[in-house]
Amino acid sequence: MASKHAAKAIEQFFFKGGATQALFRWLDFRLFVSQKNTKLTSSNDINSASHSATDYLKIWQQQTSLTTPATGILRLLAVIAVVIGFTAMAGVLNVREQAFINIWVPLGLFAFLPLLLTLSSFYFSFLSPAKSNLHHHPLLHWLINKLHLQQFIPYKNLLLPWLFWQLQSAAILFSASALLSFFILATFQDYLFGWSSTLITDSATMTQLMTTLSWPWHWLIDTPSAELIQQTRFSAQASDLAVSANNVWWMTLVMAIVVYGILPRLLLALLLRQQFIRYLRSNIQNSGDVEQFIVAQQHQVSRNPIQSDNNNLTSNVVSLPTANTALISWQQADLDFPIDKQLGTDDWLKDEQWLNSTASQFDKPVWIIIDPMQTPTGELADCIELLQQHNEPISLVLYPVNTDDARYQQQQKSWQFFAQRHAITLKEGHAHV
Repeated sequence: MASKHAAKAIEQFFFKGGATQALFRWLDFRLFVSQKNTKLTSSNDINSASHSATDYLKIWQQQTSLTTPATGILRLLAVIAVVIGFTAMAGVLNVREQAFINIWVPLGLFAFLPLLLTLSSFYFSFLSPAKSNLHHHPLLHWLINKLHLQQFIPYKNLLLPWLFWQLQSAAILFSASALLSFFILATFQDYLFGWSSTLITDSATMTQLMTTLSWPWHWLIDTPSAELIQQTRFSAQASDLAVSANNVWWMTLVMAIVVYGILPRLLLALLLRQQFIRYLRSNIQNSGDVEQFIVAQQHQVSRNPIQSDNNNLTSNVVSLPTANTALISWQQADLDFPIDKQLGTDDWLKDEQWLNSTASQFDKPVWIIIDPMQTPTGELADCIELLQQHNEPISLVLYPVNTDDARYQQQQKSWQFFAQRHAITLKEGHAHV
């Protein structure tokens, strides 16, 4: 089991510089490890046997060029959101000079519509079964292309939460700039607010609606009264409306924008950030990529603190194939017995689509057949995580087995560590004669 001190040090290495830098530092590292040759440039420092995991990671960072996403696109989106919010509010306030401004228009654009979009974003970010399916998020797919992040699509379980968070941050800027526009323009111009509706024909209904709408802040400012609502209906010709009464309308508008337009989005952005950081930390802690990387540097069984110290791990010997289990192969297309599903040889999006479908749900134990000469990867860890959502128990089966090969003994240790991290059983498979 990895020591808590070593795991914490590894996490701190990746999170240096903030959550966004942590994401791309980690994704760059996973891409590096997924390559066939993960050995760093040889040097005396690398060959030192006293290095810890973080020492190797620092050397890796010095020798590689880290990805810097085209964040100018995100800044441009933020500027566009600010400009649209500011000009939209200015347009609503000045569309008809020397006339009442129908309160429903700014309420709809800057309070109700943002609230509806926030609820929609919450559903697609947290509740939707297709929240991890890139085909259901064309805007995010466009952003990935514009940010030049296509190489990270296999890791979209981390990339999509980050993008959701960035979009909500831009949406907050839209509402905040609209509010700023209101205060700037209202400082130098006098605006009168009223209401008009084809469907709401009596002031009593409007009063009830305004009372409900204003309930979250009724303790802070006055709710529009029945008298004010009657006076400010367009047909009432209330041109002599008192300024103090008009103040109730504009303060109601401001509070509605804050309560329904800004605060829900701010809360959602905080939840998305928390979800993203939780996913990223879990991915760093549960992936076998760091162990695989260190083993590649040392050309031996890792002796650093993240290596499993349990020397009593033994593999169960099983026969292949068997009718009592569901057999899934990982990157092995030439097995000499039938399997239920082949993973790791096709496009990752197709594999993930299958893993998220009901076809990946079995009513019997699942065995994942692994070539022991391969090394544990993050993609395999993601597949196991998705399979574990609908199936138990899940086991890794090493096949073919050659216990006389010295390299097999080394690889077996890495697979034992990987299986232990993901709480699954490791077995050795032997084909029927």
